[in-house]
Amino acid sequence: MITPRSFKFFLSLACFAGLMGSALAQKAEDFSNSLNFDDLQSPQVNIAKGKGFKPKDWLEIEFSAKLDNVPPANKNEPFHDSVTVSWNIILKGQDRKTYWVKKTVEHVNVPADEEIFFSVYLSPNTIKRITGKDRGGKNDLEAVGGDISINGARAGFFKAGKFKAGWWTADAPKTVTVTQKFPLLSKDQTPFKLFWYDRYAEIRQKDQ
Repeated sequence: MITPRSFKFFLSLACFAGLMGSALAQKAEDFSNSLNFDDLQSPQVNIAKGKGFKPKDWLEIEFSAKLDNVPPANKNEPFHDSVTVSWNIILKGQDRKTYWVKKTVEHVNVPADEEIFFSVYLSPNTIKRITGKDRGGKNDLEAVGGDISINGARAGFFKAGKFKAGWWTADAPKTVTVTQKFPLLSKDQTPFKLFWYDRYAEIRQKDQ
């Protein structure tokens, strides 16, 4: 039986939990200012027998973060065991439809004491299929957003575009099509896999 006295106790407990929840939520840092969009041509590598081709443009989306707002699991090692980034991108297609594509990338051995970069990519064929153009860019994106989690706890977020922060946690409106037909690619799924290696967070491989 809940008495008036116990009700006040539970109410106080709920308020305390709410305040704690707000405090935890405030720990999430906004890394939106570090978002960058770049057109990168498919790399040409000189080998004994080369093949002629015209390099096309990839769209790279990246942000940088120093993830020191969450203590590492081992205080003697300035590294996070697991950092997961959820990527969400909304694009307007040449068919006048709006598409929402998603990707989650898990990173390992992520330094907690230095700035490091995270990225995803749209391939030349994906860009042309969606936009109808050979060259795509930031202007073809309606919105970008996502969360950064460290060992399962939300540590930060990033966003660009006209929607409010956190839009990616809501259900898609009827006017937006959620699809995997147009894949987002992590860096290790692109020709840039071996380039600028130490700039980017290490990606967990499927056999790890």
